[in-house]
Amino acid sequence: MKRKSMSVFLVLWAGQLVSSLGTGMTGFALGVYVFEETSRVSSFALLVSALFIPAILLRPAGGVLADRMDRRILIILGDLGSAAGVVIILLHLKTGTLTPGIASLCVAFSSAFTALQNPAYKASLTDLLDAQQYARAGGLVQLASSAQHLLAPLGAGFLLAAAGLDIILLLDIASFLVAVTSAFLIPGIRPDRIHTRGQGFIADMGTGSACLRRKRQVMETVILLSLVTFFVGMLQVLFGPMMLSLFDPATLGMVQAVSASGMLAGSVLIGFLGLPQRLDILIAVSLGTAGIFLGMMGCSTGLVWISVNFFLFFFCLPFINTGAEVLIRTAVPNAFQGRVWGLIGFITQTGYIIAYVCAGSLADHVFNPLLLDRGFLAPSVGRLTGTGPGRGIALMLILAGSGLAVTAWLVVLRWLCSIWPARLEEDCRI
Repeated sequence: MKRKSMSVFLVLWAGQLVSSLGTGMTGFALGVYVFEETSRVSSFALLVSALFIPAILLRPAGGVLADRMDRRILIILGDLGSAAGVVIILLHLKTGTLTPGIASLCVAFSSAFTALQNPAYKASLTDLLDAQQYARAGGLVQLASSAQHLLAPLGAGFLLAAAGLDIILLLDIASFLVAVTSAFLIPGIRPDRIHTRGQGFIADMGTGSACLRRKRQVMETVILLSLVTFFVGMLQVLFGPMMLSLFDPATLGMVQAVSASGMLAGSVLIGFLGLPQRLDILIAVSLGTAGIFLGMMGCSTGLVWISVNFFLFFFCLPFINTGAEVLIRTAVPNAFQGRVWGLIGFITQTGYIIAYVCAGSLADHVFNPLLLDRGFLAPSVGRLTGTGPGRGIALMLILAGSGLAVTAWLVVLRWLCSIWPARLEEDCRI
């Protein structure tokens, strides 16, 4: 089988697409289970933290392994380990011993194996594709992500009501087996060891960090995305509890699915039009626009209003993610791809960790009490957000969206300040 081939990449991508759908359904279903069991945003936040934080913390180590070992084997081991965590949840569910705490521990176990799988998968794209195929592949990866957000909540919402949590867990386990099978069908992917031969594990992490620091534009993009993940992490923790305070799980799943079709639309548009040359400006403008729509979600309890703004928020995400991925992939040598992607994943997603740790407690103990019917902010801010259960979360979304928009427009202002002197110099030469 030819190694550099879009068809080979598509085999791997298809397996990961199926796996992501299964993972998305399990994440949605367990989130509903935990919130309905406890009625606390902090418990929901604990589950989300377990889903992401272990993978974030271990990703630099996974990145080094991706530059030292067969990347295909790491993908397979990551998927099998993640499946084992879901199997344990299913066994506890069948024996009647499943609790929110046990669910979070098992999710954290699965998340740790994602640290093996994710850097290896991202680095393997560079092995399997030519440079001119990166944008198309990035669009497909975003398409898979949009499908996860589009189909998984919709399917999980209806399956929870019709069949129960155990059926969703079984489907997730089957999806991991599909992903493992697809990885077995592609050739082995051994990275070039010229930059790692004779070095220790820690030294490899150091060379990856040095490579990242030398790429100024990449480093600036990473720092920007680190700030962004904090605000997006707030949305991940808060949107489900806010909606469950207003509607039932099936409605939540439908809203997430319909809204996530915006991500699909954005990915398709990138596939047709491609990306502009100034990827940094594309990223900044898309971020600023996404922040506006994020804040608008908290301004009304209307189902249509929330859905439309959530749709537009998702529409902006492919331009941010694909732009950043292409910019980074073309700037970093292949031999460093695993380490650099591992470090980038760790640095950028620290914002998620901060959001996951603080969002639940802030919602339960600060913002929600302020906007109850007789809360301190009910007579003032309550005129904008409304009052009652979950409206403190709405205020948090408004603040998160404002922070995201301000961050992005500051980046645009910095870019304008950097090009004005260059233009003045050109005018003087003329």
